[in-house]
Amino acid sequence: MKMVNRIWAVALFVLVILAACGSNEDTSTSGNSDEKAEEDTTSESVSTEEENSEKEDKETEEESADSDSDNGETAVSSGEIMNPNIAEESQGDVKEIYTSENNLEYVHDMEGFTVSINQYQIVKVTDMSEDMSIQFDDQTDGYVVTAQVTIENTRDEPVYYPSFIRIQGVNESDFLSSERTFVRDQYPVSKDEEEPSKYGADEKVTGLVTFTLTNDQYDVMTRVKPKFVIEGGAADNEEFKDSFKGTATYDLIYGEEQKAEVESSADFYQDRLTTGNMANKEMIFEKSGIYETKQIEDVGITLNGVQYAELEPTEGNESLFSNFGDAGIVALTVKLTIDNQSDKELNTFLLSSFIRVDDNRGSVISQGMVEPNDSQTVEAGATGEKYHVFLFRKDDFETIETFDLEFGPFTGDDGKELFKGKTALFSLPSQ
Repeated sequence: MKMVNRIWAVALFVLVILAACGSNEDTSTSGNSDEKAEEDTTSESVSTEEENSEKEDKETEEESADSDSDNGETAVSSGEIMNPNIAEESQGDVKEIYTSENNLEYVHDMEGFTVSINQYQIVKVTDMSEDMSIQFDDQTDGYVVTAQVTIENTRDEPVYYPSFIRIQGVNESDFLSSERTFVRDQYPVSKDEEEPSKYGADEKVTGLVTFTLTNDQYDVMTRVKPKFVIEGGAADNEEFKDSFKGTATYDLIYGEEQKAEVESSADFYQDRLTTGNMANKEMIFEKSGIYETKQIEDVGITLNGVQYAELEPTEGNESLFSNFGDAGIVALTVKLTIDNQSDKELNTFLLSSFIRVDDNRGSVISQGMVEPNDSQTVEAGATGEKYHVFLFRKDDFETIETFDLEFGPFTGDDGKELFKGKTALFSLPSQ
């Protein structure tokens, strides 16, 4: 799946010709008339200046709005087309399918370098020119998603950012990358820097990106739970050393009915079962706000919450769970906070933990494959988040009475255990 013064001035010259007449009375009257004429002229001039100023302000506002629209910086309402270039370049008929609300707050903050999706629109294009059909697998019908994007660098140094946004379909390997098709010069690029993918200090740019879909690709998207994924990768150097790891994932709404379903669904923890569209979840039990803390020397481990959910593998991902047979699958996701007050950087990617069931009747190891892989280290003196995921056959799960989490031990990059191999033990609520 392949998955945009004129400064109007008017100078008004008013010429008043007054004739001077013979008598003192006439002269006196003429003087009064001169004064009145001057007052009238001054009043008319002030009035004209105010009108001109108002007209200039109005025209400046209109031209500014036009400029914003040209740069893809203006929001649209339902019924309006966000990207008129689609009709012009494709020579096809464009029909609105869905327009999101404005100010979505789909934001990925990479330590002061942010990428935001403000609004997006899905349109169907039919009867397009043959020249454009190459974008749609040689078809003259298809769909285009246009997203208004803001890139803001609040750091005091330039930032390199080579990545962007993708639409995720069946799973993390099935995606469309954002492109420039149909957006012309509305694509968000730096105005301060000449190097590609480099953004100046304190720079903010807004523009449009697009995704083109064939009819088949769009049909697949509507059968899964599509996502917008804002990629990481921001770095302060062109070699991208120590670049920001991690992505931000948000729901891609394509219709009002699906929007209602998404809004009414449970707020599941963002493990990769959810963000990667690997499986649908049905909540069995959840408990939040636990906030129980244990120490592993100078590292505080806080248990924040747990979620137990029955899984149904999504279309195309069934093989990932083939080892569980037909008995059904239950996932236990545990949310933890790591407060690292030690002098060591902790690698959470290498961290494995166990669930001990029924007083050591058996144990289940955490499944790193379905855990978030965004934040992989917690620096000394910093705090980080960790999700652990454990998978059970449903028939086994139903026989278990107690769940105890044995967290750790931490492991160094050399594979050796840290803190003398110490672990932290938590009794997990399950009902």
